[in-house]
Amino acid sequence: MMRVQQACRYDSKKPLFFFIIVSTILLSILTFPVSASSVVSIEQTTQEVQAGENFEIEIIITPSTAVAGAQLDLIFDSSMVTVNNVEEGDFFDRNNAMSIFIPGTVDNQQGIASGLFAVTLGQTVVESSGTFAHITLTAGNQSGESTIILSNVILSDANGNAIPTSIENAQVTITGNSITGSTEEASASSSGGGGGGGGDTGENTENIELKEVNKLYIIGNTAVTYTFDENNNPVKAISYTSLKSAGFISSTIEVLKDVSTMVPQKPDGLIYRNMNIWIGNAGYATENNMEDMKISFAVPKSWIQVNGVKTTDIRLNRYHDENWQVLDTKINGEDNDFYFFEAKTPGFSPFAITANVTSKNVTENEQVNAASSYDDNDPDGQIEEVDVEEVSDSTSTYIKEKASSAKLSQNSILLSFVSISFVVLLRHREKL
Repeated sequence: MMRVQQACRYDSKKPLFFFIIVSTILLSILTFPVSASSVVSIEQTTQEVQAGENFEIEIIITPSTAVAGAQLDLIFDSSMVTVNNVEEGDFFDRNNAMSIFIPGTVDNQQGIASGLFAVTLGQTVVESSGTFAHITLTAGNQSGESTIILSNVILSDANGNAIPTSIENAQVTITGNSITGSTEEASASSSGGGGGGGGDTGENTENIELKEVNKLYIIGNTAVTYTFDENNNPVKAISYTSLKSAGFISSTIEVLKDVSTMVPQKPDGLIYRNMNIWIGNAGYATENNMEDMKISFAVPKSWIQVNGVKTTDIRLNRYHDENWQVLDTKINGEDNDFYFFEAKTPGFSPFAITANVTSKNVTENEQVNAASSYDDNDPDGQIEEVDVEEVSDSTSTYIKEKASSAKLSQNSILLSFVSISFVVLLRHREKL
């Protein structure tokens, strides 16, 4: 009987215990509301573009908690769209706050722009909505729908702690046929100046022999110098004074096999190298953002020697406003193999390194490449020293004379050998 009473007393307390637990949970929810998630979204979640058309998207951050850092990847269907360029937005660039933005790496074959990253310096945080990144894309030539997905999204506070985040992706509908006029206009605008260091420059890829890209973090009112190390790249440095802070800015050099496909004619003179040079994205390389722009480049001594030109004949030419412009060029050094030059430029576009040979009547067909001055048995090119001032005006005549001398020497040896053999044969017969 005692056991039955105890069991009853225990059962009667059970509902009261359950009521206390539920009340405590409800009171906690009412007293300490759960904060909403910050939102990372693509503006214009749905948009319609024509095949071949360039279009833009903006990645927006709407914080519920103060944000000090952000990172994300962008995933897309590479058969439907391609990414041309990634630029910093204004989210972390407010109230003169110092921040670092990294545009990440674009892989249009795999369909991903990975490693977009930004962080404020110090304890600065951002509490209002803004654009994290501007992204320029091109629609493919096939109609259909393509989803652009935000992936690996992480927001952090000033202490490096992750912030709860929700994501809103975007849908792009591609209609119609390819718009060739838009791509032609884009190529024309890129050939005039500015640049497209982060994306397609408009150059025919088959004409690009070498491409070298460098990236620096640009702060206002400072001297900026990009340096380049590739052996086949004649450009060794680009320098200027930055007038405004701009974050990470890329410099791109395309060393070309022939004159740029974006210009209609070749420059005057004997061409050593053709190049495209871009700084930043279109609109950055202007007098509002930079001044005192200079390009340092190298020309092999062997090329100058064999082609019968002087260092004072070397020029850097820039194509701008439908004309080739000869830039102020001066020699500023040399080593065992190269002469080094520097030229001032008002902007960046297609360039060509040439030698002024108008007075020498040397045509491009008579040009001798630097490599031809080297011999397999004499890799240092020291078989014969040639005084540049004494080289014939016609380089081809000089080469032909050298070739004729070599053939005559070979013929003399052959005749001597035949004569000796004939004498030996006669003596042998006399003995018999």
